[in-house]
Amino acid sequence: MPCWPVCRVSCAMPGGVFNVSDMAPVELHPLYYLHNFEVLCDTVEAQYGDLLTAQELQFLQDFRACEDAARGLFVRLTSRRGTWFRPEKLNYPELTENLTVPLEQLASRGLVSFTADPGLELLLELCLKGELLQLFADILAPDARKLRKPELAEQLLQLALDSEEVNRRWQDWYTHSVIEVHGPAVVEVLQLLFFGNRRQSLTDFVLSDLGVASYESYALDRRYRLFASRAQVDEYLQAAVLREQFYNLLEQDDVEAMVALVALLPVTRSSHTPQQQRWDKLRNRLGRQLERYQQPAAALRAYAGSHMHPARERSVRLLESQGELEQALELCDSMAMDPWCEAEMDFQRRKSVQLARKNGAAVTLLKPPVPISERLVLAPTERRVEEAAAAHYRQHWQWVGHVENSMVNALFGLALWEQIFAEVAGAFVNPFQSAPLDMYSGTFYRTRRSAIDARLDELAQADLAAVLLASYDAHFGISNRWVSWRGIEREMIATAAQIIPVTHLIAMWRRILFDPQANRSGLPDLLALDPEHGYCMIEVKGPGDQLQLNQKRWLRYFSEQDIPVKVAWVSWHDA
Repeated sequence: MPCWPVCRVSCAMPGGVFNVSDMAPVELHPLYYLHNFEVLCDTVEAQYGDLLTAQELQFLQDFRACEDAARGLFVRLTSRRGTWFRPEKLNYPELTENLTVPLEQLASRGLVSFTADPGLELLLELCLKGELLQLFADILAPDARKLRKPELAEQLLQLALDSEEVNRRWQDWYTHSVIEVHGPAVVEVLQLLFFGNRRQSLTDFVLSDLGVASYESYALDRRYRLFASRAQVDEYLQAAVLREQFYNLLEQDDVEAMVALVALLPVTRSSHTPQQQRWDKLRNRLGRQLERYQQPAAALRAYAGSHMHPARERSVRLLESQGELEQALELCDSMAMDPWCEAEMDFQRRKSVQLARKNGAAVTLLKPPVPISERLVLAPTERRVEEAAAAHYRQHWQWVGHVENSMVNALFGLALWEQIFAEVAGAFVNPFQSAPLDMYSGTFYRTRRSAIDARLDELAQADLAAVLLASYDAHFGISNRWVSWRGIEREMIATAAQIIPVTHLIAMWRRILFDPQANRSGLPDLLALDPEHGYCMIEVKGPGDQLQLNQKRWLRYFSEQDIPVKVAWVSWHDA
């Protein structure tokens, strides 16, 4: 059961500002990429050995049977674009000057193969424009040199050349065999199992090796793995294929095929929550595109299977546009009973009233509380409007900072550090995570409700400043999605925690927990602190600027919770 150690940034000390440029240079091992890939393979086998196919297990055996140079070459090749290569184009001096032996060893294990008959389409990929002109000089039009390579390739394809003729020309001109790398599909599965997604790559290892990023320690073993069965892995890969198909159809602008794609999506909901969220995301993207194609019926079918915002909102809008007001109202009622997120709650409140009025019902919409507004007329400046407003407020407050989202988010991350990094099945799947995989979904709080509630109750009775500073000192420099080490300082945290009532902070954190994805942003620009006057959060709007929806929601919430907040509308006076 491997447990990854915390790699702290030695150049930064608590109380300072994290600065990558201050770090001492780190020299990587020449074969760092091979060592990292071997760690990936070992970790995946330890966690998922029982889920790997015979082909994947055989790959690991064949790969490990090769010598360092051959293994390093394979990793290099699978990190490059494509699966076909010309040997003379390969140059990896850290492995060996002559790659013949490593290539032959890889071929003996079935990890690469050679061919002297690549065919025209592959030659178009492997050759430069000048090489194609040499190969087919006698059959190309006189003006072929003026063509760009894609145009030249199209001309050659239109000639419908005999494959034997193409290969004969190639063999007369080129004395080597081209290389095909086998195993990219297996490597893709291994990387998926290691990272838990298809976005991350071996680059994340390098960032850790260089000390650019350091990560919390957590157990990585079969108890907490993301995929519990091979069926779940295969379902992920199936979704990835359909997602790529969607984007291909989008490029082709193929409306008919896009409509047909809805029928290919699974009818029943997945038992694997992370995978269901991926299906929901694909359904939402597909539905929105079908709306743009003026295909409302198909869009409604796509949205009907999704349990992720904005599926219900888009469905209500579509039903309304088609005159189905009763159905739209019923869906709004479902949203009111079990809202998925803040944006959906906001939409439901407004749209329910509009639909009821359209249906002939007399409805009164209660006006939300309005935050205090203040007009500021300031001298023109080259500084940002937030900085100009902060300078004005410093005349009245002991400390004013342009914190925007960073302060409340950082205090949230420091206060709930242990709960964020708690060992929960499927939350942490590789050593390079700055948050659990479900951090921004509704499952984050539901899965950890008892632990989080207990922590918030404990904080309500504690010396909050002392608790937050202890967390700051213990975790400084470790990656946490909520804590921007560049954006906060120790003294700032101490002052804020001493002045802002703990009940107010807990109220903010509870709103974040309801919808982490949406509520991590939209907070006011400025924070004003003063031991005598308390504190105030200030949203700054320059000339022509307007409040965004997420900002309005935060302002409404602050007013409901009696949290001091104001909106400063700034204009510039004439010089």
